[in-house]
Parts: sequence; structure tokens; C-alpha cells
Amino acid sequence: MPFSPENLLQVLDQPEVIDWAVELKNRSEALPYLVRAVQGNSLNRNQSRNALHMLFRMAFPENAAIVLHTFSELMRHSDIEVRSEAVQLAIGLWKLSSRLERPLTPSDEQEKC
Repeated sequence: MPFSPENLLQVLDQPEVIDWAVELKNRSEALPYLVRAVQGNSLNRNQSRNALHMLFRMAFPENAAIVLHTFSELMRHSDIEVRSEAVQLAIGLWKLSSRLERPLTPSDEQEKC
């Protein structure tokens, strides 16, 4: 099934998303779309939280740095639930990366958060 932003937003607009199979198949198109959407603050709370979880699942191996950067930017989000989710997922991403041969290293700005 081809990537559709409308279908993706519909899937994300739930209290919790369990199955990511279709979206993960289209990760090359979904990742940049999700990064722009969450940074553009155009999603509602459910969509934002689920988008963060989807980004987390798409982070490894090649997208970890951009996903960590996106999470760190959302640590200043106006919605406390989105902000809290971004913080928790950033910590999890950083801890998971420590098991890699080349772990992520946060920037100075990310360390201040």
C-alpha cells in the first residue's frame, strides 16, 4: 500500500496505536512527513504522541540522530503530555543507542534540556 499522509493522520488520531506495520513499510516517506508535522505543531495531542512513538520505532539504525533532535525540540512543547512523551522517548533512545558500536552523543543544547 502506498504512503498516504491522510491515512497516517487517521491512524495516529487514536488514544494508543498498537500496529505500525503499514506505516513502517513506508518509513522513507513517513519519517520526513512526521518530523515536519510534529515540528510544525499541526497535530492534535493523540497524533503528536503517537507520531513520537512511531518516530522512536523508525529511529534505528539510520535515523537515530534526527529522531533524537526532533524529540529534543519537542521538550519545549506547550502540551505537557506531548512534552513528557518527548522527554521519555529521548531518554529511551539515548539509552538504547549506548548499546551500539557508535552511540548517540547529545549536542550541548540537548544536554541543557
